[in-house]
Amino acid sequence: MLVLFETSAGYAVFKLLDEKKLQETKNLYADFESPEKAATVLKLVHFEKFEDTTQALAAATATVEGKISKPLKKLLKRLVDPDVQEKLLVADSTLGKAIKVCLNSCLFLPDFLQYSFIL
Repeated sequence: MLVLFETSAGYAVFKLLDEKKLQETKNLYADFESPEKAATVLKLVHFEKFEDTTQALAAATATVEGKISKPLKKLLKRLVDPDVQEKLLVADSTLGKAIKVCLNSCLFLPDFLQYSFIL
């Protein structure tokens, strides 16, 4: 499973190494208290940096409007392989709905929002 985090600097796509962590974790912060522990949960696959503040603002606006920005759409088409039926997990439900229309493989878990605050 891939995980998308939207940041002010760009989009980060991680590989979730153990999907059971989403349901089983008792103390989420303990999983990320050190870089070594975090590396057992998530692995960075790609970081797509915004070219400038204009692109960052356009991406944020698209997300608020429930749309996918062109750079994000290109990134996801490159990284999410529909033949493998890989799922993409996002923290923002509005963005998740837009991605699901485009890729048909997006999940939104309300509890997952906690991960975005830690990272």
